[in-house]
Amino acid sequence: MGISRRGFLATPVALAASQAIRAAERKPNVILITAGTWRAQAVPWAGDTDVSVPNLARFAAQGVTFSRAYAAYARSERSRLCLLKGVFPHILAMPDAPVEGPLSEPPTLATVLRGAGYRTAAFGTRQADEIVSFVHSQGDAPFYVQWYMENVGSGLMERTNPGDLHVRENVPAELQSRTREDMAVFYARARTRDRDIGEVLEALGRTLKGNDNGLNDDTIVVFTSLHGEQFGSHSGQGDDYVYEETIRIPLAIRYPRVLKGGTQNDILISQVDIMPTLLTWCGAAIPDVVQGRDLSALLAGQAGERPEAIYAEGRLGQKDEWRMLVHG
Repeated sequence: MGISRRGFLATPVALAASQAIRAAERKPNVILITAGTWRAQAVPWAGDTDVSVPNLARFAAQGVTFSRAYAAYARSERSRLCLLKGVFPHILAMPDAPVEGPLSEPPTLATVLRGAGYRTAAFGTRQADEIVSFVHSQGDAPFYVQWYMENVGSGLMERTNPGDLHVRENVPAELQSRTREDMAVFYARARTRDRDIGEVLEALGRTLKGNDNGLNDDTIVVFTSLHGEQFGSHSGQGDDYVYEETIRIPLAIRYPRVLKGGTQNDILISQVDIMPTLLTWCGAAIPDVVQGRDLSALLAGQAGERPEAIYAEGRLGQKDEWRMLVHG
């Protein structure tokens, strides 16, 4: 006995195939988590045994972690613009720019995605509830969430005993006591941030009306920072140093539809590469002014030329201005 076309389209196999096609055509959502100043050495996938961030560790185990990601600048204000605009620091139209900036300011990731049909929003520290409400609000348009966490905390944060913390071998003996005190504050803040991150990630997995799998498979989640800080390494405090503690950043990306989870990648990746890579995954055109590299194909395991070097700058316009090249 034959089956009509309408009857076939109602079968479970046909419905599953139709849903798969719609999913493949759907633009991914994006959540970009930028955790202020957080150095690459202070995450679980880098072997830090002092940091207690179970939600972030679980997220990283589901995505791809990067061991050689670098900031383009070592101060937050300019570094943030490098991340969001995909350009190097010296072309930004800022008061201390060493050369004439572009004729027009480069567009941001949010601006480009908004033009591509995304609904966009920016959130700050301790706004996890607001993010959950935004991503679960009604509408067929994909969303882009820009979540920036400042280096603020509270005296009520639960702190680890500073004497129990490990310091890097390049911290001089006379700075180790201060380093442990500063790191105790950082680790306490990290635990607070981890709880908020866990709340948002858990919300992505909740079953939604008309979407039995929640938002996990359709959402690119990126965790990174603007830059790191020294914590006494090489006798330095704070940021704007030409050392790995400051200029190397944590980076983890979860995108189930494209990236194989539970893997680590040692590709050289710059902060300015994140914007064009995300735009390609979202089906949006990369503005001509963008200087970062689109690494979407390489990260997905396709053929391509691996970056050979990373470029960064610091203290622009000052007498001790520096430039750095990481090669090989």
